[in-house]
Amino acid sequence: MYNNKNSKVIKICPYGKCKELGRTLGKDGTLELLYLLEEEPRRYKDLDKTLEKQLSQSSLSRRLKILQNLNIIKQHPKRSERRETHVYDFTLRGERLMTFLKDYEKEIKLPSEQQKIVEIENKK
Repeated sequence: MYNNKNSKVIKICPYGKCKELGRTLGKDGTLELLYLLEEEPRRYKDLDKTLEKQLSQSSLSRRLKILQNLNIIKQHPKRSERRETHVYDFTLRGERLMTFLKDYEKEIKLPSEQQKIVEIENKK
């Protein structure tokens, strides 16, 4: 924080994007949304139809906007037979995030001496 007698207090917030991403990832339906987009780019209508039990339309719109602001996803124009629309797809940052999430979910085989430590801690 920087404070000068003649200036306003400026609060520096490191890791602001990480905190926002963490909050967003922790909300119900966000990971499902990301995994759907990993399968293929999708229109809002398709996402809404698939996620209707997990996310309301307003929640879906908010999540998409937040993920765009965090540069995880982006909109691409797409021409359909009737009109021009758009699909949501990952940015490079989003692709890297998905690689991390999938790797994080994999079962990690610990060396036997570390497994004993984990088992003892889990019994406590």
